[in-house]
Amino acid sequence: MFGTLIFGFFAVVLWVAGGVLLYFRYKTQQKVTLMRRTETSSVADVSALAPGTFVEIKGTLRCDSPLTSEMSGRSCAYYSARVVREYMEHDRDDDDRPGSNRRSETLAHSEQSVQFTVEDGPGSVLVQPDGADVDAYEVVDRFERNTDGEGSSISFAGATLHLGEGEHTIGYRYTESILPVDEPVYVLGVVREYGEIGAPQLESREQQFIISYRSEEALEQNLGKSAFWLGLVALGLFVFGAVFAAVSVAAALGYIEFR
Repeated sequence: MFGTLIFGFFAVVLWVAGGVLLYFRYKTQQKVTLMRRTETSSVADVSALAPGTFVEIKGTLRCDSPLTSEMSGRSCAYYSARVVREYMEHDRDDDDRPGSNRRSETLAHSEQSVQFTVEDGPGSVLVQPDGADVDAYEVVDRFERNTDGEGSSISFAGATLHLGEGEHTIGYRYTESILPVDEPVYVLGVVREYGEIGAPQLESREQQFIISYRSEEALEQNLGKSAFWLGLVALGLFVFGAVFAAVSVAAALGYIEFR
């Protein structure tokens, strides 16, 4: 009876996980559909569009008061920096044999953005990035092993972050992504009241707000690959869930006996 319940439980878990992945696949595919459906407007034409109009623009990112990114010190309009601790966690398997698994935990995350303009020829339009789904350029991906021992620390996001603490620490991974100034940028959003571009109203589920350092073509290709793999993994989870469910039913009917 216990084995039947266990297999049934795992079947449900796999199906739920597959459903979650299908949801994210739908959201990813929705972005691609919106991008393909929206024609690119010139920056000069945005000011003449009515508030609430869904618009797509491409140009060069300019910023009068840029940020300085946390780790790389790059000039940017947006950055996301993260410090992750990687460690070994000791446990036991089903046969009570000792083992270990590599785990990770985020120690600190800093995300900042400022308004910027997009230039396309002589014209420019203001973009308010709050609420955007930002596809930023990764400039830092560094792993440092824990060799300093207890007591080491770094300054991060205006605070002191203590490192070398915690049992079985392997090391620390530092990552940072930015929207660099004076570089190409792609924006898909809604025209706001004063001719700027920003996030759509909360009640709008079809419209989205996307900012990317990639070209439209490169972003579509990247999203398409993500949607493909999400769908493939979801299919695998549903198949394995069906196998577990079949075993559970067979055990309940007495065709399989667990010992």
